Amino acid sequence: MRRSLFTILLLTALAGTALAGESAKPATPVVPQPAPTGQLQPVPQESHITSQVYVGEVAPDFELDGSGDRPVRLAHLKGYWILLVFADRRHELADLGKIEPDLRHLGVRPYGICADKAHALKSFKEREEFPIELLSDVTGEISQVYGLYDTRMRLVRPGFILIDRYGVVRMALLGQQVQFDEMLGLVKSAVTGT
Repeated sequence: MRRSLFTILLLTALAGTALAGESAKPATPVVPQPAPTGQLQPVPQESHITSQVYVGEVAPDFELDGSGDRPVRLAHLKGYWILLVFADRRHELADLGKIEPDLRHLGVRPYGICADKAHALKSFKEREEFPIELLSDVTGEISQVYGLYDTRMRLVRPGFILIDRYGVVRMALLGQQVQFDEMLGLVKSAVTGT
């Protein structure tokens, strides 16, 4: 009997000590969590690449697949005036074809760069008989190097870069939509000096 009484007292003492230890701990506040909506919201990711091109500097080199049969590398185009026109999707570049004859007359080779895949650009060029080479920047890496990729919205912002025969940036309009006839006027004044 003494043994049972001793065991009961020991268990009571241990339980009291455990309760005393819990009451000494500060209470952790319970923060109510919002009810799940069933839809996952994307978390904006900040990029580690932040860049921009500047007039008077050499244009960053790149190689992209596109609507042609082989990849286009910017370094291989030296000797020509190059117009790089950026847009998020190919349909935003459709009116660029209207000024292509005037650009060609000025000695300027235009290239459209967008986030569509190369096979989609190839079929668009064939179906629409589009006269300009379209380049695929699916990852947005090249657009980002040129300062035209919005990392929060994950899209290519509109803009254009004019590169001279030596690979030097002569004009850069970044993040602004410009009518293609206005673009032609700006390019003409840069190329001809008038």
